[in-house]
Amino acid sequence: MDNQYRTIFTRNIGLFTESEQEIISKSSIAIAGVGGIGGLAAERLIRLGVGKLKITDPGNMEESNLNRQFGSSMLNIGQNKANVAFEQIKDINPQAQITYSATGIREEKDANLFVEGCDFLVDVMDFGLFKQSILLQRAARRKGIHYLFSTAIGFGAIAVVFDPKGITLEEYNGLPVDVDVNDPTKLKVSLEKIVPVIPKYIPDTSIIQEIIDGNRYIPTSSIGAGLAAILSASEVVNVILGKDVPKAPKYTIVDLLDRQLIVGAV
Repeated sequence: MDNQYRTIFTRNIGLFTESEQEIISKSSIAIAGVGGIGGLAAERLIRLGVGKLKITDPGNMEESNLNRQFGSSMLNIGQNKANVAFEQIKDINPQAQITYSATGIREEKDANLFVEGCDFLVDVMDFGLFKQSILLQRAARRKGIHYLFSTAIGFGAIAVVFDPKGITLEEYNGLPVDVDVNDPTKLKVSLEKIVPVIPKYIPDTSIIQEIIDGNRYIPTSSIGAGLAAILSASEVVNVILGKDVPKAPKYTIVDLLDRQLIVGAV
């Protein structure tokens, strides 16, 4: 670590050793989706000192993002999310190598290219993009790197870390391991697989069914999205440093309104 890096991240020392901070500085992280969770996760990881960060998102800022989206404002409505996130974080650590794209993940080749050269893959794309998520996790397994899925609901968040030698995302979601991702009828996943513990303050079962049917988004807030981002960033660093974290089929759920911390399993 050079002197500028040491100065920027001096307050990390004591939480991390010098050697651990060195490992973080040499890490390369990929984040698919820089919406409410991914944008802030990118910012948290840069402030933790990661050396390389790759982000992608084909979506543009909308007014509905303003309740939770890192970097969103009335001034950048219509701008690409990955570009906005990049502009927000590029000057935090001048030594970090940050690349972004607006292409997203469409096919297997996109997933393979996105994980190239990375040590960890974070998937925080919108609920329902099962084809893209499966392609990413398959690419991560081939590269021998960990894959993390996270989402937010209400005032809570869930994160699931997949070991490249552990169960697959398909198995976790109750799908065949060789499922055809190009056939959307084969990719039906229940909300209970994505969010196995529904918050007590969302008692309206009709809302849950609408989410399962794909007719509405999961309701969340800046608190839930922020919590998911922080949980994701924390798990990434813990895995990079070789620390023990729950691995799929286990999941971690934190909910601040229900006052719950749950480590369960599907």
